[in-house]
Amino acid sequence: MADEIKLCFDLFDKSNSGTITAADAATALRTLGKAPSAEELEELLNGASTVDLDTFQAMFGAAEAPNHDDVLEAFATFDVSNNGYIHINELKHLMKTLGEGMSDEAIANMETACEPDEDLQVNYALFVKKMFQEL
Repeated sequence: MADEIKLCFDLFDKSNSGTITAADAATALRTLGKAPSAEELEELLNGASTVDLDTFQAMFGAAEAPNHDDVLEAFATFDVSNNGYIHINELKHLMKTLGEGMSDEAIANMETACEPDEDLQVNYALFVKKMFQEL
């Protein structure tokens, strides 16, 4: 994993300065499967505006990654019919408005990946399973 962390860091260090911005560090952590909240990121960054590789590796070790059951439970919270499905439009709205929100491009990618049925319903258990298989 250390090689993947360094590779990811290097991809964001476009100027080869040995540092990346705090915003890039957050994106890089998410790229590596971590899901730090804005508050957790503030704590991990400790006020720094740039991060070197050693600090980034420490941040990676400290940042929490979501687990399958927690993500499944989060989706189930929005399953008002309690049938294992969420309408794609509601899912898109949630992903855009909750927390830090997803970009339009990320939402379009999610819509493709979650494979809604002909009624535009998403089986969120299958979607979560697919997400964790790809990590």
